[in-house]
Amino acid sequence: MKGTLPGLIAVFLTSLALFSLAGYQITSEKPATRLLGRQAAALIELDRWLPGHREDLELLARDRPQNVVAVKDLPIALTLPSATVLDPHEDVLRRAIVETMGVMLYHEGNSAFRDDRGNHRKLGLDEPIRWSVELLGRGAHSFWQAALALSLLVLLASVAAVLMGGNSPIPPLAFGAGLSAVLFLLVWLVAGVLKDAAGAPVDKEIMLSLRDGAWIGVRNAAAIAFVMVGVHLLISTFTHRDRSWRAESAYWDVADGEADPDAPPV
Repeated sequence: MKGTLPGLIAVFLTSLALFSLAGYQITSEKPATRLLGRQAAALIELDRWLPGHREDLELLARDRPQNVVAVKDLPIALTLPSATVLDPHEDVLRRAIVETMGVMLYHEGNSAFRDDRGNHRKLGLDEPIRWSVELLGRGAHSFWQAALALSLLVLLASVAAVLMGGNSPIPPLAFGAGLSAVLFLLVWLVAGVLKDAAGAPVDKEIMLSLRDGAWIGVRNAAAIAFVMVGVHLLISTFTHRDRSWRAESAYWDVADGEADPDAPPV
């Protein structure tokens, strides 16, 4: 492949690989459960719900001091250790509820939602929390894991094509990373605007999750672009010095049969 086509393909694949990397990172268990837990807490308005139900939970926990307490008044059925419920600090109980809901949503997806009778609740297509759970769940993480591996493999092939064409792959990689950083930054800004315009607390949390994911992409892409530009400048500097040294060496070389003016007299 000749011309600029391999370079353009490398630019596109660099952006695709960085997008896959951001998806892989944000859907990893630790960040995803944290984001899903925050969304679930906003969905049930936990700060308003907990003060009115803490006393009931403590009564149940005292009956089972060595066991667990089933929390049934939430759209996500969960169980908590009795010791956590009886902890005098309310922040400990709140944190346990948020973390447990996040873990359940990550591993069970939308199947974790229950109705008043304890049966599986099917969320409507118009409910943003349904799509957020799908995009942050364990299944999405498996998808991004495979997408990242495939995109890196294809990117490596495109870099080889650029090298075979006699060009350096560093400029396409740097341009693709810079372009990705700009696109991620735009998503970050748009998500901030949508967060301010959202009415429901859960919608605000979903936009905050999108901002977090976009910011991860900005950091990744900016780091790659910075490294590529640095490598390009470093290589250019050494190449320029090497050419200067060769030019000076050629200037001082003595032609065959020509006497060296600097040689000592015989």
